[in-house]
Amino acid sequence: MNRKIIALILISCSCLAGAPAFATTNLSSVAELPQVNSPNRLSGDTRFETAKVIAEYYGNGKVQNVILSTGNGFADALSASVLAHEKEAPILLVDSSVDSSKEAFDYVIQHLDPSGTVYIIGGSGIIGTEFETKFNDLGFKNIVRIAGMDKYDTSYKIASSLKDISLATVVISSGEQYPDALSISSFAANKGWPILLSPHDTLPQEMKIFLLDKKPSKVYITGGVGAILDNVKSEITSLLPQANVERLSGQSRFDTNVIISETFALNPSTIYLATGYGFADALAGSVVAAQKGDPIILIDPSVPTLPKSVASYLGRLYANNLSPKVVSFGGSGVVTDELIISSRDLISGTAKETSIYSIADITATVTQKQDYSLPTTVQARLYNSDTIDVPVQWNPTFVGTGTIGSSVYDGVVDGYGKAIKLNLTVKEPGPIAQYSTRFDSTQVNRTENIRLAAKALDGKLLAPGERFSFNNSVGERIAEAGYKEALIIEGNTFTPGLGGGVCQVSSTLYNVVLLADLEILERHSHSLPVNYVPPGRDATVSFPILDFKFKNSTDAHLLIRSFVDGNTLTFQLYKKEGN
Repeated sequence: MNRKIIALILISCSCLAGAPAFATTNLSSVAELPQVNSPNRLSGDTRFETAKVIAEYYGNGKVQNVILSTGNGFADALSASVLAHEKEAPILLVDSSVDSSKEAFDYVIQHLDPSGTVYIIGGSGIIGTEFETKFNDLGFKNIVRIAGMDKYDTSYKIASSLKDISLATVVISSGEQYPDALSISSFAANKGWPILLSPHDTLPQEMKIFLLDKKPSKVYITGGVGAILDNVKSEITSLLPQANVERLSGQSRFDTNVIISETFALNPSTIYLATGYGFADALAGSVVAAQKGDPIILIDPSVPTLPKSVASYLGRLYANNLSPKVVSFGGSGVVTDELIISSRDLISGTAKETSIYSIADITATVTQKQDYSLPTTVQARLYNSDTIDVPVQWNPTFVGTGTIGSSVYDGVVDGYGKAIKLNLTVKEPGPIAQYSTRFDSTQVNRTENIRLAAKALDGKLLAPGERFSFNNSVGERIAEAGYKEALIIEGNTFTPGLGGGVCQVSSTLYNVVLLADLEILERHSHSLPVNYVPPGRDATVSFPILDFKFKNSTDAHLLIRSFVDGNTLTFQLYKKEGN
Protein backbone atom coordinates (compact mmCIF):
# COMPACT_ATOMS: atom_id res chain seq x y z
CA MET A 1 0.00 0.00 0.00
CA ASN A 2 1.45 3.37 -1.00
CA ARG A 3 1.20 6.09 1.56
CA LYS A 4 3.54 8.40 3.36
CA ILE A 5 3.40 7.93 7.11
CA ILE A 6 3.81 11.41 8.58
CA ALA A 7 3.32 11.04 12.31
CA LEU A 8 3.08 8.56 15.19
CA ILE A 9 0.81 9.95 17.92
CA LEU A 10 0.87 9.23 21.69
CA ILE A 11 -2.35 9.86 23.64
CA SER A 12 -3.26 9.65 27.32
CA CYS A 13 -6.50 8.69 29.08
CA SER A 14 -7.76 8.29 32.62
CA CYS A 15 -10.26 5.38 32.71
CA LEU A 16 -9.71 1.63 32.64
CA ALA A 17 -10.61 -0.22 29.46
CA GLY A 18 -12.56 -3.44 29.18
CA ALA A 19 -11.29 -6.97 29.67
CA PRO A 20 -7.82 -7.72 28.27
CA ALA A 21 -7.62 -9.14 24.78
CA PHE A 22 -6.13 -12.50 23.95
CA ALA A 23 -3.50 -13.27 21.34
CA THR A 24 -4.65 -14.43 17.94
CA THR A 25 -3.50 -14.37 14.38
CA ASN A 26 -2.68 -10.81 13.32
CA LEU A 27 -3.26 -9.16 9.97
CA SER A 28 -0.55 -7.53 7.92
CA SER A 29 -2.09 -5.09 5.46
CA VAL A 30 -5.36 -3.50 4.46
CA ALA A 31 -5.29 -5.41 1.18
CA GLU A 32 -5.16 -8.68 3.15
CA LEU A 33 -8.17 -8.06 5.38
CA PRO A 34 -10.02 -11.34 6.09
CA GLN A 35 -12.89 -12.54 4.00
CA VAL A 36 -16.33 -12.76 5.58
CA ASN A 37 -16.06 -16.53 5.81
CA SER A 38 -12.83 -16.37 7.83
CA PRO A 39 -13.14 -14.51 11.16
CA ASN A 40 -10.01 -12.53 12.01
CA ARG A 41 -9.00 -10.20 14.75
CA LEU A 42 -6.33 -7.64 15.60
CA SER A 43 -5.36 -8.38 19.18
CA GLY A 44 -2.71 -8.97 21.78
CA ASP A 45 -2.69 -10.24 25.35
CA THR A 46 -3.36 -6.75 26.76
CA ARG A 47 -4.83 -3.47 25.51
CA PHE A 48 -1.26 -2.20 25.05
CA GLU A 49 -0.26 -5.19 22.93
CA THR A 50 -3.50 -4.89 20.96
CA ALA A 51 -2.69 -1.25 20.19
CA LYS A 52 0.77 -2.28 18.98
CA VAL A 53 -0.70 -5.05 16.79
CA ILE A 54 -3.12 -2.53 15.26
CA ALA A 55 -0.28 -0.04 14.76
CA GLU A 56 1.83 -2.62 12.94
CA TYR A 57 -1.14 -3.56 10.80
CA TYR A 58 -1.64 0.11 9.95
CA GLY A 59 2.02 0.98 9.45
CA ASN A 60 4.23 -2.08 9.16
CA GLY A 61 7.22 -0.39 7.57
CA LYS A 62 9.20 2.70 8.52
CA VAL A 63 7.13 5.72 9.47
CA GLN A 64 8.37 9.27 9.26
CA ASN A 65 6.58 10.75 12.22
CA VAL A 66 4.15 9.48 14.93
CA ILE A 67 0.62 9.85 18.16
CA LEU A 68 0.96 8.43 22.41
CA SER A 69 -2.22 7.82 24.53
CA THR A 70 -2.47 6.25 27.90
CA GLY A 71 -4.42 3.02 27.89
CA ASN A 72 -5.75 3.87 31.32
CA GLY A 73 -8.30 6.55 30.42
CA PHE A 74 -10.27 7.94 27.52
CA ALA A 75 -10.73 11.64 28.22
CA ASP A 76 -7.88 13.30 26.32
CA ALA A 77 -7.71 10.62 23.63
CA LEU A 78 -11.23 10.82 22.19
CA SER A 79 -10.39 13.70 19.87
CA ALA A 80 -7.11 12.23 18.62
CA SER A 81 -8.46 9.96 15.89
CA VAL A 82 -8.88 12.91 13.53
CA LEU A 83 -5.32 14.08 14.07
CA ALA A 84 -4.01 10.52 13.68
CA HIS A 85 -5.71 10.15 10.30
CA GLU A 86 -4.45 13.51 9.10
CA LYS A 87 -0.90 12.65 10.13
CA GLU A 88 -1.26 9.07 8.83
CA ALA A 89 -0.09 7.93 12.24
CA PRO A 90 -0.98 4.90 14.33
CA ILE A 91 -2.28 5.43 17.87
CA LEU A 92 -0.23 3.72 20.56
CA LEU A 93 -1.32 3.21 24.16
CA VAL A 94 1.03 3.63 27.10
CA ASP A 95 0.80 2.76 30.77
CA SER A 96 1.56 5.02 33.70
CA SER A 97 5.35 4.64 33.39
CA VAL A 98 8.02 4.17 30.75
CA ASP A 99 9.00 0.81 32.19
CA SER A 100 5.47 -0.58 31.83
CA SER A 101 4.99 0.81 28.30
CA LYS A 102 7.29 -1.59 26.47
CA GLU A 103 4.89 -2.24 23.57
CA ALA A 104 4.68 1.41 22.52
CA PHE A 105 8.45 1.93 22.73
CA ASP A 106 9.11 -1.29 20.82
CA TYR A 107 6.97 -0.02 17.96
CA VAL A 108 8.65 3.38 17.94
CA ILE A 109 12.13 1.87 17.98
CA GLN A 110 11.30 -0.54 15.17
CA HIS A 111 9.26 1.73 12.90
CA LEU A 112 9.78 5.43 13.60
CA ASP A 113 12.37 7.25 11.52
CA PRO A 114 14.80 9.10 13.85
CA SER A 115 13.82 12.37 12.18
CA GLY A 116 10.11 11.71 12.75
CA THR A 117 7.78 13.41 15.19
CA VAL A 118 6.13 11.93 18.28
CA TYR A 119 2.83 13.56 19.27
CA ILE A 120 1.89 13.21 22.93
CA ILE A 121 -1.75 13.92 23.71
CA GLY A 122 -2.53 15.07 27.24
CA GLY A 123 -0.68 16.80 30.04
CA SER A 124 2.24 15.56 32.10
CA GLY A 125 -0.16 14.40 34.81
CA ILE A 126 -1.41 11.78 32.37
CA ILE A 127 1.75 11.00 30.39
CA GLY A 128 4.76 12.05 32.42
CA THR A 129 7.75 14.03 31.19
CA GLU A 130 9.84 10.87 31.59
CA PHE A 131 8.37 9.74 28.27
CA GLU A 132 9.82 12.79 26.49
CA THR A 133 13.16 12.19 28.21
CA LYS A 134 13.18 8.56 27.14
CA PHE A 135 12.40 9.40 23.52
CA ASN A 136 15.21 11.97 23.51
CA ASP A 137 17.58 9.35 24.95
CA LEU A 138 16.54 7.01 22.15
CA GLY A 139 17.44 9.66 19.58
CA PHE A 140 13.94 10.98 18.81
CA LYS A 141 14.16 14.75 19.19
CA ASN A 142 10.90 15.92 17.62
CA ILE A 143 8.40 15.66 20.45
CA VAL A 144 5.12 17.61 20.31
CA ARG A 145 2.80 17.57 23.30
CA ILE A 146 -0.80 18.69 22.72
CA ALA A 147 -2.45 19.42 26.05
CA GLY A 148 -4.90 21.90 27.52
CA MET A 149 -5.97 22.84 31.00
CA ASP A 150 -8.48 19.97 30.96
CA LYS A 151 -9.86 17.36 28.55
CA TYR A 152 -12.16 19.92 26.90
CA ASP A 153 -9.35 22.37 26.33
CA THR A 154 -7.18 19.55 24.97
CA SER A 155 -9.86 18.66 22.41
CA TYR A 156 -9.91 22.29 21.17
CA LYS A 157 -6.13 22.35 20.90
CA ILE A 158 -6.22 19.16 18.83
CA ALA A 159 -8.91 20.68 16.61
CA SER A 160 -6.91 23.86 16.21
CA SER A 161 -3.86 21.90 15.10
CA LEU A 162 -5.66 20.37 12.11
CA LYS A 163 -4.62 21.61 8.66
CA ASP A 164 -8.06 22.48 7.31
CA ILE A 165 -8.86 25.68 9.12
CA SER A 166 -12.19 26.14 7.35
CA LEU A 167 -13.80 23.22 9.21
CA ALA A 168 -17.20 23.17 7.58
CA THR A 169 -18.33 20.38 9.90
CA VAL A 170 -17.68 19.87 13.62
CA VAL A 171 -18.61 16.99 15.93
CA ILE A 172 -19.62 17.59 19.56
CA SER A 173 -19.32 14.55 21.85
CA SER A 174 -19.53 13.96 25.56
CA GLY A 175 -16.28 14.29 27.48
CA GLU A 176 -17.74 12.23 30.31
CA GLN A 177 -18.33 8.98 28.41
CA TYR A 178 -16.64 7.41 25.42
CA PRO A 179 -18.98 5.23 23.27
CA ASP A 180 -20.57 8.02 21.19
CA ALA A 181 -17.27 9.70 20.35
CA LEU A 182 -15.72 6.36 19.38
CA SER A 183 -18.76 5.53 17.22
CA ILE A 184 -18.16 8.58 15.05
CA SER A 185 -14.35 8.64 15.32
CA SER A 186 -13.58 6.76 12.08
CA PHE A 187 -16.01 8.90 10.06
CA ALA A 188 -14.88 12.20 11.56
CA ALA A 189 -11.25 11.25 11.02
CA ASN A 190 -11.86 10.18 7.43
CA LYS A 191 -13.52 13.51 6.63
CA GLY A 192 -11.28 15.71 8.77
CA TRP A 193 -14.02 16.85 11.14
CA PRO A 194 -12.70 17.80 14.58
CA ILE A 195 -14.29 16.10 17.60
CA LEU A 196 -14.84 18.63 20.39
CA LEU A 197 -15.64 17.39 23.88
CA SER A 198 -18.41 19.00 25.89
CA PRO A 199 -19.67 18.68 29.46
CA HIS A 200 -23.17 17.34 30.00
CA ASP A 201 -24.96 20.59 30.66
CA THR A 202 -23.26 23.63 29.11
CA LEU A 203 -20.77 24.75 26.47
CA PRO A 204 -17.33 25.69 27.82
CA GLN A 205 -16.14 29.17 26.90
CA GLU A 206 -13.30 27.75 24.79
CA MET A 207 -15.79 25.83 22.64
CA LYS A 208 -17.91 28.96 22.10
CA ILE A 209 -14.82 30.87 20.96
CA PHE A 210 -13.80 28.01 18.66
CA LEU A 211 -17.25 27.71 17.06
CA LEU A 212 -17.57 31.47 16.57
CA ASP A 213 -14.13 31.56 15.00
CA LYS A 214 -14.60 28.58 12.62
CA LYS A 215 -18.33 29.13 11.91
CA PRO A 216 -19.03 25.56 10.75
CA SER A 217 -22.15 25.11 8.65
CA LYS A 218 -22.85 21.64 10.09
CA VAL A 219 -22.62 20.45 13.69
CA TYR A 220 -23.25 16.86 14.76
CA ILE A 221 -24.03 16.13 18.41
CA THR A 222 -23.48 12.48 19.30
CA GLY A 223 -25.58 10.83 21.96
CA GLY A 224 -28.88 11.58 23.64
CA VAL A 225 -29.79 14.06 26.34
CA GLY A 226 -28.31 11.71 28.89
CA ALA A 227 -24.93 12.51 27.37
CA ILE A 228 -25.42 16.14 26.23
CA LEU A 229 -28.48 18.15 27.26
CA ASP A 230 -30.71 19.93 24.77
CA ASN A 231 -29.71 23.29 26.20
CA VAL A 232 -26.19 22.65 24.82
CA LYS A 233 -27.77 22.18 21.40
CA SER A 234 -29.69 25.44 21.93
CA GLU A 235 -26.49 27.26 22.83
CA ILE A 236 -24.86 26.03 19.60
CA THR A 237 -27.89 27.12 17.57
CA SER A 238 -27.76 30.57 19.16
CA LEU A 239 -24.05 30.89 18.42
CA LEU A 240 -24.38 29.57 14.87
CA PRO A 241 -27.85 30.47 13.57
CA GLN A 242 -26.79 29.62 10.02
CA ALA A 243 -25.57 26.10 10.96
CA ASN A 244 -27.50 22.87 10.67
CA VAL A 245 -27.25 21.27 14.13
CA GLU A 246 -28.17 17.56 14.12
CA ARG A 247 -28.26 15.14 17.02
CA LEU A 248 -27.36 11.49 16.34
CA SER A 249 -28.72 9.40 19.17
CA GLY A 250 -30.55 6.22 20.13
CA GLN A 251 -31.90 4.61 23.27
CA SER A 252 -28.55 3.00 24.12
CA ARG A 253 -24.90 3.26 23.19
CA PHE A 254 -25.47 0.44 20.70
CA ASP A 255 -28.47 2.15 19.12
CA THR A 256 -26.51 5.40 18.79
CA ASN A 257 -23.58 3.50 17.33
CA VAL A 258 -25.78 1.98 14.60
CA ILE A 259 -27.50 5.29 13.81
CA ILE A 260 -24.10 6.93 13.34
CA SER A 261 -22.82 4.03 11.24
CA GLU A 262 -25.84 4.05 8.93
CA THR A 263 -25.61 7.81 8.58
CA PHE A 264 -22.02 7.83 7.33
CA ALA A 265 -21.30 4.33 5.96
CA LEU A 266 -23.85 3.47 3.31
CA ASN A 267 -21.55 0.94 1.67
CA PRO A 268 -18.88 -0.18 4.15
CA SER A 269 -16.05 -2.32 2.90
CA THR A 270 -15.24 -3.66 6.36
CA ILE A 271 -17.14 -3.92 9.64
CA TYR A 272 -14.86 -3.53 12.66
CA LEU A 273 -16.19 -5.04 15.89
CA ALA A 274 -15.11 -3.72 19.30
CA THR A 275 -16.45 -3.87 22.83
CA GLY A 276 -18.88 -1.13 23.79
CA TYR A 277 -17.68 -1.30 27.39
CA GLY A 278 -14.05 -0.34 26.90
CA PHE A 279 -12.41 2.47 24.95
CA ALA A 280 -8.89 1.20 24.30
CA ASP A 281 -9.35 -1.22 21.38
CA ALA A 282 -11.78 1.00 19.46
CA LEU A 283 -9.54 4.04 19.98
CA ALA A 284 -6.43 2.28 18.66
CA GLY A 285 -8.46 0.79 15.81
CA SER A 286 -10.13 4.06 14.78
CA VAL A 287 -7.17 5.04 12.61
CA VAL A 288 -7.53 1.77 10.67
CA ALA A 289 -11.28 2.18 10.22
CA ALA A 290 -10.78 5.82 9.19
CA GLN A 291 -8.76 4.86 6.11
CA LYS A 292 -11.91 4.08 4.15
CA GLY A 293 -14.42 5.60 6.53
CA ASP A 294 -15.65 2.21 7.74
CA PRO A 295 -17.74 1.78 10.89
CA ILE A 296 -16.62 0.52 14.28
CA ILE A 297 -19.58 -1.53 15.52
CA LEU A 298 -19.87 -1.85 19.29
CA ILE A 299 -20.91 -5.12 20.90
CA ASP A 300 -21.73 -6.23 24.43
CA PRO A 301 -19.19 -8.86 25.57
CA SER A 302 -21.36 -9.91 28.54
CA VAL A 303 -23.98 -11.63 26.36
CA PRO A 304 -23.52 -14.31 23.67
CA THR A 305 -25.54 -12.49 21.02
CA LEU A 306 -25.43 -9.12 19.29
CA PRO A 307 -27.30 -6.02 20.49
CA LYS A 308 -30.69 -5.82 18.78
CA SER A 309 -29.86 -2.68 16.81
CA VAL A 310 -26.55 -4.18 15.63
CA ALA A 311 -28.20 -7.40 14.44
CA SER A 312 -30.79 -5.35 12.53
CA TYR A 313 -28.06 -3.22 10.95
CA LEU A 314 -26.11 -6.26 9.76
CA GLY A 315 -29.30 -7.80 8.41
CA ARG A 316 -30.01 -4.65 6.42
CA LEU A 317 -26.56 -4.86 4.87
CA TYR A 318 -27.48 -8.26 3.48
CA ALA A 319 -30.88 -6.98 2.33
CA ASN A 320 -29.07 -4.23 0.41
CA ASN A 321 -26.73 -6.75 -1.24
CA LEU A 322 -23.72 -5.48 0.71
CA SER A 323 -21.11 -7.93 1.98
CA PRO A 324 -18.42 -6.13 3.99
CA LYS A 325 -15.59 -8.05 5.62
CA VAL A 326 -15.55 -8.56 9.39
CA VAL A 327 -12.56 -7.82 11.63
CA SER A 328 -12.49 -7.46 15.40
CA PHE A 329 -10.40 -5.15 17.54
CA GLY A 330 -9.37 -7.02 20.69
CA GLY A 331 -9.20 -10.64 21.76
CA SER A 332 -11.87 -13.24 22.41
CA GLY A 333 -12.29 -11.91 25.94
CA VAL A 334 -13.96 -8.78 24.52
CA VAL A 335 -15.19 -9.95 21.11
CA THR A 336 -15.91 -13.67 21.12
CA ASP A 337 -15.50 -15.92 18.11
CA GLU A 338 -19.24 -16.58 18.33
CA LEU A 339 -20.06 -12.89 17.89
CA ILE A 340 -17.79 -12.67 14.87
CA ILE A 341 -19.47 -15.73 13.34
CA SER A 342 -22.94 -14.33 14.13
CA SER A 343 -22.02 -11.06 12.42
CA ARG A 344 -20.76 -12.92 9.40
CA ASP A 345 -23.91 -15.07 9.26
CA LEU A 346 -26.18 -12.02 9.34
CA ILE A 347 -24.20 -10.21 6.65
CA SER A 348 -24.16 -13.26 4.41
CA GLY A 349 -27.86 -14.02 4.96
CA THR A 350 -27.10 -17.40 6.52
CA ALA A 351 -29.17 -16.23 9.49
CA LYS A 352 -31.74 -13.51 10.08
CA GLU A 353 -31.88 -11.26 13.12
CA THR A 354 -35.02 -13.13 14.23
CA SER A 355 -33.47 -16.55 13.66
CA ILE A 356 -32.97 -18.72 16.72
CA TYR A 357 -29.41 -18.47 17.95
CA SER A 358 -29.58 -20.85 20.89
CA ILE A 359 -31.89 -22.81 23.14
CA ALA A 360 -30.49 -23.85 26.48
CA ASP A 361 -30.89 -27.39 27.75
CA ILE A 362 -33.43 -27.81 30.54
CA THR A 363 -32.96 -29.39 33.94
CA ALA A 364 -35.93 -30.48 36.04
CA THR A 365 -36.20 -32.30 39.37
CA VAL A 366 -39.38 -33.94 40.65
CA THR A 367 -40.33 -36.16 43.55
CA GLN A 368 -41.10 -39.81 42.94
CA LYS A 369 -44.74 -40.32 41.89
CA GLN A 370 -45.19 -36.57 41.44
CA ASP A 371 -47.15 -35.56 38.34
CA TYR A 372 -44.89 -33.93 35.75
CA SER A 373 -45.63 -32.84 32.20
CA LEU A 374 -42.98 -32.02 29.63
CA PRO A 375 -43.03 -28.31 28.77
CA THR A 376 -44.87 -27.41 25.58
CA THR A 377 -42.58 -24.42 24.91
CA VAL A 378 -38.95 -23.55 25.55
CA GLN A 379 -37.21 -20.18 25.66
CA ALA A 380 -35.12 -19.36 22.60
CA ARG A 381 -32.51 -16.62 22.27
CA LEU A 382 -32.53 -14.92 18.88
CA TYR A 383 -29.61 -13.47 16.97
CA ASN A 384 -30.78 -9.99 18.02
CA SER A 385 -30.67 -10.94 21.74
CA ASP A 386 -34.47 -11.09 22.11
CA THR A 387 -35.88 -14.14 23.88
CA ILE A 388 -39.15 -15.79 22.86
CA ASP A 389 -41.07 -18.94 23.77
CA VAL A 390 -41.25 -21.47 20.94
CA PRO A 391 -43.17 -24.78 20.66
CA VAL A 392 -41.16 -27.96 21.24
CA GLN A 393 -41.76 -31.66 20.54
CA TRP A 394 -40.21 -34.23 22.91
CA ASN A 395 -39.11 -37.80 22.46
CA PRO A 396 -40.29 -39.80 24.30
CA THR A 397 -43.54 -37.99 24.94
CA PHE A 398 -44.45 -39.91 28.12
CA VAL A 399 -42.87 -39.06 31.47
CA GLY A 400 -42.71 -41.66 34.20
CA THR A 401 -41.80 -40.58 37.71
CA GLY A 402 -42.24 -43.92 39.47
CA THR A 403 -38.55 -44.80 39.42
CA ILE A 404 -35.86 -42.81 41.19
CA GLY A 405 -33.04 -41.76 38.85
CA SER A 406 -32.27 -39.57 35.86
CA SER A 407 -33.50 -39.65 32.27
CA VAL A 408 -32.95 -37.51 29.17
CA TYR A 409 -35.60 -36.33 26.72
CA ASP A 410 -34.73 -34.99 23.27
CA GLY A 411 -36.57 -31.91 22.06
CA VAL A 412 -37.04 -30.59 18.52
CA VAL A 413 -37.96 -27.02 17.58
CA ASP A 414 -38.93 -26.10 14.04
CA GLY A 415 -36.30 -23.93 12.40
CA TYR A 416 -33.59 -24.86 14.92
CA GLY A 417 -31.12 -27.46 13.78
CA LYS A 418 -29.75 -28.54 17.15
CA ALA A 419 -31.24 -31.05 19.58
CA ILE A 420 -32.48 -29.77 22.93
CA LYS A 421 -32.01 -31.87 26.04
CA LEU A 422 -34.30 -32.05 29.06
CA ASN A 423 -32.51 -33.73 31.95
CA LEU A 424 -35.15 -35.01 34.39
CA THR A 425 -34.18 -36.25 37.83
CA VAL A 426 -36.70 -38.19 39.91
CA LYS A 427 -35.71 -37.97 43.56
CA GLU A 428 -36.83 -39.82 46.63
CA PRO A 429 -39.79 -38.15 48.35
CA GLY A 430 -38.94 -36.05 51.34
CA PRO A 431 -39.61 -37.34 54.85
CA ILE A 432 -43.10 -37.01 56.30
CA ALA A 433 -41.40 -36.15 59.59
CA GLN A 434 -37.89 -35.32 60.80
CA TYR A 435 -36.41 -34.58 64.21
CA SER A 436 -32.86 -33.95 65.46
CA THR A 437 -31.17 -33.78 68.86
CA ARG A 438 -27.64 -32.82 69.83
CA PHE A 439 -25.12 -34.46 72.16
CA ASP A 440 -21.62 -33.92 73.51
CA SER A 441 -19.41 -35.75 71.00
CA THR A 442 -16.39 -35.52 73.35
CA GLN A 443 -18.10 -38.18 75.52
CA VAL A 444 -16.70 -40.95 73.38
CA ASN A 445 -18.46 -43.95 74.96
CA ARG A 446 -21.88 -42.29 74.99
CA THR A 447 -21.40 -41.18 71.38
CA GLU A 448 -20.58 -44.75 70.30
CA ASN A 449 -23.70 -46.08 72.05
CA ILE A 450 -25.85 -43.50 70.22
CA ARG A 451 -24.26 -44.46 66.92
CA LEU A 452 -24.82 -48.20 67.45
CA ALA A 453 -28.49 -47.85 68.41
CA ALA A 454 -29.22 -45.42 65.57
CA LYS A 455 -27.52 -47.74 63.06
CA ALA A 456 -29.68 -50.65 64.23
CA LEU A 457 -32.82 -48.69 63.34
CA ASP A 458 -31.68 -47.18 60.05
CA GLY A 459 -33.52 -48.68 57.08
CA LYS A 460 -36.23 -50.48 59.08
CA LEU A 461 -39.45 -50.74 57.04
CA LEU A 462 -42.86 -50.98 58.73
CA ALA A 463 -45.88 -52.30 56.88
CA PRO A 464 -49.28 -50.64 57.33
CA GLY A 465 -50.60 -51.58 60.78
CA GLU A 466 -47.27 -53.10 61.88
CA ARG A 467 -46.21 -52.59 65.52
CA PHE A 468 -42.71 -51.37 66.33
CA SER A 469 -40.68 -52.23 69.45
CA PHE A 470 -37.50 -50.30 70.19
CA ASN A 471 -36.03 -53.09 72.34
CA ASN A 472 -36.76 -55.78 69.77
CA SER A 473 -35.29 -53.66 66.94
CA VAL A 474 -32.15 -52.49 68.75
CA GLY A 475 -31.55 -55.55 70.86
CA GLU A 476 -29.99 -55.92 74.28
CA ARG A 477 -27.39 -53.30 75.13
CA ILE A 478 -24.47 -55.56 76.09
CA ALA A 479 -20.69 -55.42 75.68
CA GLU A 480 -20.77 -58.25 73.13
CA ALA A 481 -22.92 -55.98 70.91
CA GLY A 482 -20.33 -53.21 71.19
CA TYR A 483 -22.05 -51.07 73.82
CA LYS A 484 -19.86 -49.21 76.26
CA GLU A 485 -20.20 -47.86 79.75
CA ALA A 486 -21.58 -44.33 80.09
CA LEU A 487 -23.86 -42.47 82.49
CA ILE A 488 -27.44 -43.78 82.80
CA ILE A 489 -30.31 -42.73 85.06
CA GLU A 490 -31.19 -45.10 87.90
CA GLY A 491 -33.86 -43.73 90.15
CA ASN A 492 -32.86 -40.21 91.05
CA THR A 493 -29.14 -40.49 90.26
CA PHE A 494 -26.81 -40.66 87.26
CA THR A 495 -24.62 -43.75 87.42
CA PRO A 496 -22.28 -45.55 84.96
CA GLY A 497 -23.93 -48.35 83.02
CA LEU A 498 -23.78 -50.18 79.70
CA GLY A 499 -25.60 -48.41 76.88
CA GLY A 500 -25.69 -44.91 78.38
CA GLY A 501 -27.02 -42.55 75.67
CA VAL A 502 -29.41 -45.06 74.05
CA CYS A 503 -32.35 -43.26 75.64
CA GLN A 504 -31.49 -40.21 73.54
CA VAL A 505 -31.99 -42.42 70.48
CA SER A 506 -35.41 -43.63 71.68
CA SER A 507 -36.44 -40.10 72.68
CA THR A 508 -35.42 -38.67 69.28
CA LEU A 509 -37.39 -41.42 67.54
CA TYR A 510 -40.37 -40.72 69.84
CA ASN A 511 -40.42 -37.09 68.71
CA VAL A 512 -40.37 -37.93 65.01
CA VAL A 513 -43.20 -40.44 65.60
CA LEU A 514 -45.19 -37.67 67.32
CA LEU A 515 -44.65 -35.38 64.33
CA ALA A 516 -45.91 -38.14 62.01
CA ASP A 517 -49.02 -38.50 64.23
CA LEU A 518 -48.60 -42.24 64.65
CA GLU A 519 -50.29 -44.26 67.38
CA ILE A 520 -48.13 -44.59 70.53
CA LEU A 521 -48.42 -48.01 72.18
CA GLU A 522 -45.86 -47.71 74.99
CA ARG A 523 -43.71 -44.87 76.26
CA HIS A 524 -42.04 -44.05 79.59
CA SER A 525 -40.55 -40.85 81.01
CA HIS A 526 -37.18 -40.56 82.72
CA SER A 527 -37.13 -40.15 86.48
CA LEU A 528 -34.87 -37.11 86.03
CA PRO A 529 -35.06 -34.29 83.44
CA VAL A 530 -32.93 -34.67 80.31
CA ASN A 531 -31.55 -31.76 78.26
CA TYR A 532 -31.74 -33.12 74.71
CA VAL A 533 -35.55 -32.90 74.27
CA PRO A 534 -38.18 -30.53 75.72
CA PRO A 535 -39.80 -31.52 79.04
CA GLY A 536 -42.34 -34.29 78.61
CA ARG A 537 -41.00 -35.29 75.21
CA ASP A 538 -38.58 -38.01 76.30
CA ALA A 539 -38.94 -41.80 76.00
CA THR A 540 -36.72 -43.89 78.24
CA VAL A 541 -35.96 -47.56 77.51
CA SER A 542 -34.37 -50.34 79.53
CA PHE A 543 -34.03 -53.82 78.11
CA PRO A 544 -36.23 -55.81 78.57
CA ILE A 545 -38.44 -53.96 81.06
CA LEU A 546 -39.12 -50.50 79.63
CA ASP A 547 -39.82 -50.22 75.89
CA PHE A 548 -40.92 -47.63 73.40
CA LYS A 549 -43.58 -48.95 71.03
CA PHE A 550 -45.73 -47.45 68.34
CA LYS A 551 -47.93 -48.58 65.48
CA ASN A 552 -47.75 -47.69 61.79
CA SER A 553 -51.29 -46.35 61.72
CA THR A 554 -51.03 -45.23 58.09
CA ASP A 555 -52.05 -47.08 54.94
CA ALA A 556 -48.49 -46.94 53.53
CA HIS A 557 -45.20 -48.56 54.35
CA LEU A 558 -42.98 -46.41 56.56
CA LEU A 559 -39.20 -46.33 56.29
CA ILE A 560 -37.11 -45.27 59.28
CA ARG A 561 -33.87 -43.47 58.46
CA SER A 562 -31.37 -42.42 61.12
CA PHE A 563 -27.90 -40.93 60.96
CA VAL A 564 -25.29 -39.31 63.17
CA ASP A 565 -23.46 -36.27 61.81
CA GLY A 566 -20.90 -34.74 64.16
CA ASN A 567 -22.80 -34.01 67.37
CA THR A 568 -26.29 -34.36 65.85
CA LEU A 569 -28.63 -37.35 65.78
CA THR A 570 -31.44 -37.23 63.19
CA PHE A 571 -34.44 -39.47 62.54
CA GLN A 572 -36.60 -39.30 59.43
CA LEU A 573 -39.79 -41.13 58.46
CA TYR A 574 -40.59 -41.75 54.79
CA LYS A 575 -43.71 -43.13 53.13
CA LYS A 576 -42.83 -45.91 50.71
CA GLU A 577 -44.91 -47.60 48.02
CA GLY A 578 -44.83 -51.36 48.49
CA ASN A 579 -42.01 -53.16 50.29
